Amino acid sequence: MTGPDAELLRAEFLGITVRHADEESSRAELASMFAALSERYELNRMEYVDDGATFTGSGGSELVMRPGHTASAGVTSLGFLEGLDRVGGMLRDGLARVTPGAPLAVDDVTLVAAWDLEEEDGARRYLSDEVLGIARDRQALLADDADDPSFGMRLWRKLGDGMLDIAVEPMHSDTSKLYLRLVYNEDGFVDDLDDVLERAEAVNAYMHGPLAAFIRAGVRR
Repeated sequence: MTGPDAELLRAEFLGITVRHADEESSRAELASMFAALSERYELNRMEYVDDGATFTGSGGSELVMRPGHTASAGVTSLGFLEGLDRVGGMLRDGLARVTPGAPLAVDDVTLVAAWDLEEEDGARRYLSDEVLGIARDRQALLADDADDPSFGMRLWRKLGDGMLDIAVEPMHSDTSKLYLRLVYNEDGFVDDLDDVLERAEAVNAYMHGPLAAFIRAGVRR
C-alpha cells in the first residue's frame, strides 16, 4: 500500500517540564502572575495547591508552577513553531520567579503528532504490514472473528545529550491515522531556557527527519 504523505505529519501537542532549585511563591505573587498572563495566553482558570499553582485555558494551554519545577503545555493546532512560541513563552514567564542564572534541567520534552494515511484502517495495516513486516498468517494467530490486532512500535535512542523515547501506533479512535509520541529527557543541566527550546526543536526535527523516513521506507521493502 502507499506510504504516508510527509506533508500530513502534524504536531498536535507540545509539553515541556524544567527542573530548577526550589523557589517558593506566595499566593499573592501567583495571583499577580495569573492576572498578567491570563489574557496573553488565554488562561482562564487558576488552581492553588499547597506548594504552587496551575493555570489552564480552554484551548488546552497549561502552566504548572511548583517549587522545584515549572511546566507548560499546549495543543499545536496552528503548527509546531506557533506552539513552541506559545509554550516557550509561558515557560519563560513562569521561570521569571526563578533566580536569574540558576541551573535548569530538562525533565522532559513531549511531542505528540498525528499522521493521516487518508484510508480507512490504513494506519493499522501500514504499520503492521509494511513498517513492522508482520506476516498476515502470524497476525492471524492473535486475531479473532470480531477484530484484527493492532501493532505498535517502541524505540529508544540517544539524541544529543539526552535520550528519546518514541512510540508509534495506530490511533485507537481513528485507525486511518498514526499516533506518534516522542519524549526527550536529559540528566545534566543546561545554561538557560533557550537551550531547552533548542531540545524541543531537535525532537521535532528528528520526527520529521529520521523517524518519518524510517516509517515511509517500509513501502520500499
